[in-house]
Amino acid sequence: MPIYEYRCNTCGSIFDAIRPMHAADDAISCEKCESKDTTRLLSKCYSHNEHGSISGQANSCGNCSGGSCSCCGH
Repeated sequence: MPIYEYRCNTCGSIFDAIRPMHAADDAISCEKCESKDTTRLLSKCYSHNEHGSISGQANSCGNCSGGSCSCCGH
């Protein structure tokens, strides 16, 4: 099951929840204040294949994830 990120519109807390895809936008209580006034956030991810990154970043060797690396020059 995927991990979704949510923000509480009442207290501003950000929290994660493991939920089935069909329940991603269902109401969920804030872990901090228990309010159900929450919004699912768009989570970023990084994906890499042999032709370069899918996320639009420069190619990397996989060890540095595009950071400072002596293996691939990043």
